[in-house]
Amino acid sequence: MSLPLYQLEVTQVGDFVAEYLQQHKLILFAEPVPTDIAEYCAIHRPGKFNAVLLPGQKVTLNSVIYRITAVGSVATANLKQLGHITLNFDGEIDAELPGTVHLCGPTPEMILPGDQICIYRE
Repeated sequence: MSLPLYQLEVTQVGDFVAEYLQQHKLILFAEPVPTDIAEYCAIHRPGKFNAVLLPGQKVTLNSVIYRITAVGSVATANLKQLGHITLNFDGEIDAELPGTVHLCGPTPEMILPGDQICIYRE
């Protein structure tokens, strides 16, 4: 694969992340995270994202490769401004919510500090 458009390392995992994974969702948020939602998020250091999220792009979570199937209307802006998107591992072709990015591939069983997530053009 080419150089990533965006790369992050999970630094903290909220207490309710495992519960959300059972619902096939992973909420990402860059530091600093509002206290009232930190328990629901995989937290990472902020990075620069200068591209646009599009269906067909690839996302890697550690060594697993996913394909983006749908992108919510504010997902790109949220990622740029807050490092925040919700990954939904359901392969849907229509975005469920404005900040959601839908992926085709298996839902991770767990998320740990040190996990790497990258977004690639293709």
